[in-house]
Amino acid sequence: MTFDRREPKSIVDRERAMQHALVSIRQLWAGRAPDFEELGIADVDPEPLVIYDMNGQVLFYDFDIIGREQVLGVVRTSASRTIGTPVPSIQLGPRKWNPEEVKEAAHKKVLEEYGRAKILDTEFVCYSYPKIGIRVMVEIPRQGVGSLVYDVSDLSPVNLYDDSAGLGQTAWSFYQDIVEPTATQREAYWDRMDTELGAVIEGTPDILERSLGGRRDVVELRTAFEPKPLVEVLKPIPIPFVSSKVVRYSPHCYPQHECFELYGQITSVYCACATGEMILDWYRYYYDQSAIATAMGTGMYGTSISGIINGIESLSKNCLDVTWDSGPGFSTPGTAAWIDAKAEIDANRPLASVVPH
Repeated sequence: MTFDRREPKSIVDRERAMQHALVSIRQLWAGRAPDFEELGIADVDPEPLVIYDMNGQVLFYDFDIIGREQVLGVVRTSASRTIGTPVPSIQLGPRKWNPEEVKEAAHKKVLEEYGRAKILDTEFVCYSYPKIGIRVMVEIPRQGVGSLVYDVSDLSPVNLYDDSAGLGQTAWSFYQDIVEPTATQREAYWDRMDTELGAVIEGTPDILERSLGGRRDVVELRTAFEPKPLVEVLKPIPIPFVSSKVVRYSPHCYPQHECFELYGQITSVYCACATGEMILDWYRYYYDQSAIATAMGTGMYGTSISGIINGIESLSKNCLDVTWDSGPGFSTPGTAAWIDAKAEIDANRPLASVVPH
């Protein structure tokens, strides 16, 4: 017996997904995006790590970026047009976990906890975006067949479908909760991006060459790969394909720093607390995650949205006004979009993107 791996609606062919992955890093390289000097001329492993949704459908194809005989990064591509963007994320640097080692460790953990269990199947799942887990199908004597999910980072167990839980270690379906409410608009957006991809490939077929590192004309190729408008216009307005910004600490604090400290969550349910620590640190309020968890009312299953808001405001002595916009597709209507996030970044204000679960 194995997992029932069903195809999602409007599935994306792996070859097309790989083309989106390759073109995305090549165009960022052509646009002089920071940190893409090596990635742009690297190759993409044609065999992705497949990530499934909690509902059993394939969700993402994660392609390794290979250069100098090592993994330089990971491109995550959508396995369904209904997800919207063909390339949801690009990771700089290799994964901090090894899929084969995680699989072996998960099997060992299952056998330690259920000595007579029979392992039937294993797959990687996105259980609480962007968190990745490993799901193990087991047959336990006198209990039957079931599945266990562990987080890939530390093999901590994941709670399945607990709607009462806050932001933390509980599982939910990306397709059901994120995609379905706006699937039509998302699919239309994917189609537009795919049309653009077709035009790019037609105009510069070399962009799909497996490795550019040995090409003598690599400088000329970089210029050729710069994005072009799909239609001719009378008075073109130059708009850079890639924009970047050095985010600084609050201008009210002197001397200003160009650095921004990243904090990892110290427990499996402290994701909101780590986010709160970074936002508070930005404004020079220094608290550890235990104090933040107390202020946010974090429990064994995570933190509520109201807890995040009240916690940050109380720790700043109500000097910070925290605003929550649930965005379209959730029970409370909102208007959050990329343009709003960009405006906050340009205004030098920190923001957090979270899923209300």
